[in-house]
Amino acid sequence: MSATQNPTSVYIAKQSDLFLDEGKGSVQTDIPDSAFNADNDRLAVIEASAGTGKTFALVELVLELLLVQEIPLKSILLVTFTEKATAELRLRLRTKLRDLLATCEQNDAPPTIVTGVPFWEINTARKKQLKAALLDFDSAPVYTIHGFCKRILREFAFENRQLFEQQLCDTELLFPEVFRRYIRRELLSQNTPVAELFALYVKYAEGNLATLEKDIIFLLSKVGEFRPNLPAFDVFQTEFSTCWQVLVSLDLSLRQQNLLQHPLRSAFEITALNETSSRKTMSNLDLLLESLAAAHAGAAITEIIPDFLAMDLGALTTPRCRKSLKSGEQWLSPKDFPPAELAWIDAVAECEKLRQNYNLSGASKKILKAWLTQQVLEDVRRELAQAKLEQGAFDFDDLLRIVEEQVIPQNAESSNPTALTKAVRKKYVCAIVDEFQDTDRRQWNIFRQLFLESPEHRLIVIGDPKQAIYSFRGADIFTYLQARKTFQQKTSRLAFSLKNNFRSSEEMLQGLNQIFSGGAWFPEKRGILYQQVGCGKPELKLKDDTPNRNAIHLLQLQAQFTISGKKITEQKKLKTPKTSLTLLAELAALSGNKYYGNEAFLYAVQAELGQEISAENQSALLNLFLDEQAENATIRFAEEIALEIKALLRIGSAENERPLWKDDQGERALKEQDICVLFRKSKEGETLGKALRRQGIDFSFYKQKGLFAGREAQEILDLLEAVAHPVDHSRSAKLWLTRFFGANINELAQASTWDADFIHQLQEWNSLAEARRFRRLFDQILQRTKLIERELLLGGDERSVTNYVHLFEVLNRKVIERHLDLFELIQLLRRFIEGKEDPGENENLLRLESERDAVQLMTMHSAKGLEFPVVFLFGGLTGSLKNTIQFYHDAAEKPIIDLLNSKIPEEHEWQVEAEQQRLLYVAMTRACGRLYLPCVGYLQGNSGKRVCKVGSGYSMLNEQLSMLSEQIFAEKNNSTFSSSKVGTSAVNLEVKIDATQQQKLREWKPPVLPEVPESLTETENPNRLFSQLRFQKRGFVLSSFSRMNRKNEEKNAAQKWTNSKEITNVEIRTAAELGLRREDDEGETTQFSEIQQSDSAAEMQITVNKLRKDPLPGGAQTGNLLHELLERIDFSIIRETKSAEEWFELSAVSRMISSINERYGRSAETESRIAEIIWNTLRTPLRLGKTPDAPELELADVKKDLREADFYFPIPHKSGNAEVIQASKDGDISGSNSASSVEGWTIEKGFLRGSIDYLFEHEAKIYLLDWKSNLLKNYGPESVEHEVMENYELQLQIYTLATSYWFKLDSEEKYNEIFGGVLYLFLRGIGEKSASSGDSINSVNSANYANEGVYFKRPSWTELKAYETRLSLEKY
Repeated sequence: MSATQNPTSVYIAKQSDLFLDEGKGSVQTDIPDSAFNADNDRLAVIEASAGTGKTFALVELVLELLLVQEIPLKSILLVTFTEKATAELRLRLRTKLRDLLATCEQNDAPPTIVTGVPFWEINTARKKQLKAALLDFDSAPVYTIHGFCKRILREFAFENRQLFEQQLCDTELLFPEVFRRYIRRELLSQNTPVAELFALYVKYAEGNLATLEKDIIFLLSKVGEFRPNLPAFDVFQTEFSTCWQVLVSLDLSLRQQNLLQHPLRSAFEITALNETSSRKTMSNLDLLLESLAAAHAGAAITEIIPDFLAMDLGALTTPRCRKSLKSGEQWLSPKDFPPAELAWIDAVAECEKLRQNYNLSGASKKILKAWLTQQVLEDVRRELAQAKLEQGAFDFDDLLRIVEEQVIPQNAESSNPTALTKAVRKKYVCAIVDEFQDTDRRQWNIFRQLFLESPEHRLIVIGDPKQAIYSFRGADIFTYLQARKTFQQKTSRLAFSLKNNFRSSEEMLQGLNQIFSGGAWFPEKRGILYQQVGCGKPELKLKDDTPNRNAIHLLQLQAQFTISGKKITEQKKLKTPKTSLTLLAELAALSGNKYYGNEAFLYAVQAELGQEISAENQSALLNLFLDEQAENATIRFAEEIALEIKALLRIGSAENERPLWKDDQGERALKEQDICVLFRKSKEGETLGKALRRQGIDFSFYKQKGLFAGREAQEILDLLEAVAHPVDHSRSAKLWLTRFFGANINELAQASTWDADFIHQLQEWNSLAEARRFRRLFDQILQRTKLIERELLLGGDERSVTNYVHLFEVLNRKVIERHLDLFELIQLLRRFIEGKEDPGENENLLRLESERDAVQLMTMHSAKGLEFPVVFLFGGLTGSLKNTIQFYHDAAEKPIIDLLNSKIPEEHEWQVEAEQQRLLYVAMTRACGRLYLPCVGYLQGNSGKRVCKVGSGYSMLNEQLSMLSEQIFAEKNNSTFSSSKVGTSAVNLEVKIDATQQQKLREWKPPVLPEVPESLTETENPNRLFSQLRFQKRGFVLSSFSRMNRKNEEKNAAQKWTNSKEITNVEIRTAAELGLRREDDEGETTQFSEIQQSDSAAEMQITVNKLRKDPLPGGAQTGNLLHELLERIDFSIIRETKSAEEWFELSAVSRMISSINERYGRSAETESRIAEIIWNTLRTPLRLGKTPDAPELELADVKKDLREADFYFPIPHKSGNAEVIQASKDGDISGSNSASSVEGWTIEKGFLRGSIDYLFEHEAKIYLLDWKSNLLKNYGPESVEHEVMENYELQLQIYTLATSYWFKLDSEEKYNEIFGGVLYLFLRGIGEKSASSGDSINSVNSANYANEGVYFKRPSWTELKAYETRLSLEKY
């Protein structure tokens, strides 16, 4: 700071490495670098390694431009690539501006001396700039790339000559109709070469339009050169016809010479063909002779082409031959054939030459598909563009294309900017593009033209090429490298870099620097260089006293050996066995045994043989019996990770203190959500989830595929198809193989044993579907198949159970909203699965099983931008699925699209491997305190062979770790790396349950029909088995409020509750209870529990008279009737009527009430009363609170709601000795149902099943509502409060907690902001006068009766946490 200071100014140090000549504590590099200077650096590339504070630097960069360069905030364009990143950037920037302004306005002390670092001087003028920026912050231009393009197209509609009201559309939803229209009009109705090619594809390649459509959709937005670039079909036809006719003519002459056998077959039979190639040559000769025979019979040239493409004619023209003749042979090769036969061979060679000229290699089907795809792609693009133009619609790719076309001058030689370019440059002075490594050619063209080419404008891009992992979304690392080169040419300087990491501990960074340095991981010749980073937060540390656990811990896989009788038999068949057959014969006694580690295996072998084994035989045996299967290794790694996490969390350990995580906020115990496991494929996540569940570890998946993309949606589709066609054996067999029935393929051969019962069950379900009683259908399916119980108790797949229940909820909602029948529902579900229709906002999002205190499981791609104190890398041992379409860049860095080859050319394979290595870099840099890496070493004594197969993604990592391990672990006091062995014993198995019981559960079949229940003995009863399993295999229970309440009532009948009484056990729900549509919380008879004593006999008489006069009886059936009506009726229709009578007179309404009323066995006289109750319920103003100024609302006016929301609510649990939260300022929330201590074991995880009647949103708050049809003495506030507290307090607690979990209200701030409260509506009392009031009701809209029949409560956050504690103390 200068000696002269302005006493009215505030001096703020710049903290980002971007402005420092040499970052404090940074690692020295040889790369020339200097601080960013906004006066000189108009154009700049900033490369920020993972964790180096990229967003922080970006915010300070904006401040530099705002304060020093005096550029208004609204003139600084900020662009990033995701909505999430945009929101975070806005928040960080606004917070920084507020903090700066607050510092300036509150600082009355003398200015602080700032020395040694650059700073901002905030004087009076700059304070005004900060205030102006904050006041106008909502208009700050922070967009995604697509948001920016959409903005300028609308804002500058005249300049870009586009329509004002174009709508954004989803191409995948629009494309199918466009594609089918194109097929009908151009391919089926026309006689064109492309139509002929399409006919060949359909006829000879078993043309699958779905896969063709999928490939074309995928290619629509791709830019690149096709290789091979196949010719127009008519051009190829002409050229092939010429060659083929010559061959046909020669062949006809030869056939006339010998009518018994073709002369060429005779010639090849006496040719010295190599033994291995003889069969190939003769089979291709036969195929060609068949095609020639067809040509002689008049076959068209188009019929010959598919067979021609399927042949390998090179096997005829240049077969592999021996150098000498055997007895009976005459020719050494086809070149020695007589002139006529040789001419025939030359004609075949001409046909083969044509094929080679066009690179037509591969299977005939694949060639036809690739050919057709290339021929129709541009036509389909034009059709799609025309369809979108007619509809005034565009998609995200169109946004980029239109903007690119409008900013690039039509005359390439012109330097004059376009109208749109001028308009954008006038609005924005500077553009800052974040995550620039994820750019593509089109995006780069836009920013280059708008800002880079202008001498008055600024363009700053920031990113990290080491984190370029989104090529599958169109990101192009080559575009980034070319753009960086362009910047360097214009500025004559290298990219800026951030030198300090603020995410990871010092020990972690030392290890990562060692792994990634040296050029093996990021070769400099490929344009991406790893620069070592220093530690910006030395205080970060994971304090764990577990021995041999350092910052980077290697899980070293021990070799697994399986002595296989099959391998021994195979060796006996070989001419030269790999080891002594005598030795193998003696080892046959060990067949089937598994050993872990070389020493254990060799020790067992020598013990069996009773002698020493030579080094040569040891090597042979290790190679022979090594189990290299990556699937087995993956399971072993999963088990080891589960055990390691269990140890970290001290689960089941006498040592209760967990490791401590220390950061700049202080120290705290390690939590479940501090641990993350990263994997490549969803299947690996499922394997890991099962291992974690076996160890009792809570976990949740993060950002999986959509709800309709999983196996559960497809299995429900198979189920509905079978229900729709109950006598179709193929559909029934398909259903039998789903998880609903859990059969295996071998059981289908015995289908006759279950056919009658099974079809009977499907017919019953079909009847429910025909009656459109889908909720009962779905409930009955879950009940009869016992899917939930089997998945949770046997498979342990909580994720899958959540998906099934969620899917049934969504489908039931769609049935009600759209009035669908079964076949319409099947079609809708199929469209959802195929992505041809959007299921709606949030409908396709997966619901988390449990989101609190859970280990996080996610893919490596999903983890980008996140960080965790502890990270495990898992999976990746098996290779990725081969793509049918290959993308790569050639030597000139041009993008190539290869539709034929299943493998990228060898010289370009590094491009795929490089992205996999970048993905591993992203995964490894998520760790803050500890990183666990899988290490697959070499078989000892056989350094060329690994102990299991490793996918290409992990090969580089294992090479690095193998090279480092010997050097690292030889060092004493090594604080960076450590290791432990995986698989020194058999895989940890699940706690065993009686095999007979498990088998009975797995083989359980649904009962025939409820009317003729199957007689089960006590030991065969599945419900009893589930109950036994619940206690033998601690982990999951399934209960509900009504079940818990009923058990408590039974207990109360024997003994009154006391505050110190232990909570009663809760049994698992029976099959019948699981099938109930509504919870049985409303009795069949009119009873009043604990009604307070009446003040007078007259009042009691009023009550009795009132009850006797109500024509609608009480009971569960009436409750079900009213609930179903409230679920099905259209609120908008009831809103338009002025009275219950007017509404009931509507034909649709009266028909619905009459039908439902009759189904529930109620008389016609009750219909008007039912209509009155429903109308009053929805049209009476309800006060949403207990204060006079609380908002009022008629339910008929609700705009956003959710009816009958089923849930499986995860039972909260607390480790150790849970304590009951005692009474607080908010009232006594423990209640009589709480307990101070709980004996016996604690449920670690489970579900409460329930159905919330009604959820609605009003004034941005969520309200929970439950309908009650109880007959009460009166419906005044005190009466209904007494009824709720006496009978439904536990239900209120469960439903409130379930709603808070559902809407992710995981903090007091979110809860207070979003949750409005709970309402219990006693339907008979809504709009009625109180029994204690003598007032008459003139109108249902009278505010005097807003609380009649209504109980409202909004639990505080403290009460909510107490509910959670209370449920954790229940004994289930």
